[in-house]
Amino acid sequence: MPYIPKNKIITDLTTSGTEFVYKDTTDYYSGPYYKLYNGKFYSGQNQNSFGTKEIVRPTDEKSSLNTVVLNDIAQSPLFPTEQDYKKGVFTRYFIVKRNEPVFIEIEKKIYDKYNQRNSQVSWQLYNHISLFWELVGDMNKVAQINKNMTTLVEQKEQAFGLGLYLEENWTQYYRENP
Repeated sequence: MPYIPKNKIITDLTTSGTEFVYKDTTDYYSGPYYKLYNGKFYSGQNQNSFGTKEIVRPTDEKSSLNTVVLNDIAQSPLFPTEQDYKKGVFTRYFIVKRNEPVFIEIEKKIYDKYNQRNSQVSWQLYNHISLFWELVGDMNKVAQINKNMTTLVEQKEQAFGLGLYLEENWTQYYRENP
């Protein structure tokens, strides 16, 4: 492996055996590992260790599309259920990059991992945000409520750009009262 400057590598990390698999064999790996600046992981204490191999996080087999990888983020929005429509509101979950306005809508189980600072997610890089979203009622009032809630969250969480991410579609998921 070519020389890598110390400021481009995190060394002396350890995994218990369920966090990573070898990229070429998908067998679980436990032991010391290190992380490179490009987000790749390798077995061993550092790049000078003998026999280092690339390791990756296993995909979440519960995801039917295999879109969620434990330390990578895929957009996976929730959709309102019939029970949500009966309540008239549901909660949407997002993460936003701390250093730039990059938003990703996520599932609640992923949001919970960020909220709990779970080691399976990059909670250091992202803020997590929840947003109450109105579903039923007068269309104009629903649109105004959702716009106002988004503006409040943008200000409270310093998450400017959430409205643009939502394409200012304040009636998304709207349904007329039965």
